Amino acid sequence: MTIAIFGASSRLGQEVIRQADAADIPLRLHYRSKPSEQVPSDFTVVVGSLTDPAAVREVLRGSEVALVLFGHKQDARVPYCAAATKVIVQTMRALEQSRLIVVTDALVGELPGNVGLGARLVNMFQRRSAHDGMLEDREEQERLVRNSKLGGWTLVKPPRFTDGPATPVRAAPTVPIGVGSKVSRASVARMLLQEVQVPQFAQQTVYVAEGAEMTK
Repeated sequence: MTIAIFGASSRLGQEVIRQADAADIPLRLHYRSKPSEQVPSDFTVVVGSLTDPAAVREVLRGSEVALVLFGHKQDARVPYCAAATKVIVQTMRALEQSRLIVVTDALVGELPGNVGLGARLVNMFQRRSAHDGMLEDREEQERLVRNSKLGGWTLVKPPRFTDGPATPVRAAPTVPIGVGSKVSRASVARMLLQEVQVPQFAQQTVYVAEGAEMTK
């Protein structure tokens, strides 16, 4: 099974690449510029704009699943996630591909009942301090995925990322998210590769946090 990766240069993207390489899973990787890090020689690298349909099509060509791992850096001022995701979705529909997994954030969008009071207060602070349009861009990204008409979309919403090894995680639409919730990038990368190989969450929004092994 070949996976298309958008956001290959991100820290989560690098962890997915490392684990996929160890598991001999073929990848097609998108970079907006020539990668500075060493990429395994058997992976395909495509360099181009995230909003260039030709570059996006080349990344998706021959893949069964697309992972969208990009996001705004802390000091970002130019929103791009929604526009890039729109091109990916449109290209997947044109190619008749359906499996799309997009990683956003536990505090993006409307907060359901599993998000605790402390996390909601953090969300309020983020909204007041974020640069114009950045949170709205992520919310629009999620809307595009939910309304994509792709039969196999999944939104994965982790809380605060940490470094460290992969550990057991809870992954489900109702995983409690509190102000202290966290998860390592290695754990999320492992969960994503498990979901690619054994889909459990098609057309669902899934929260991920440290805890017992993944359950539906």
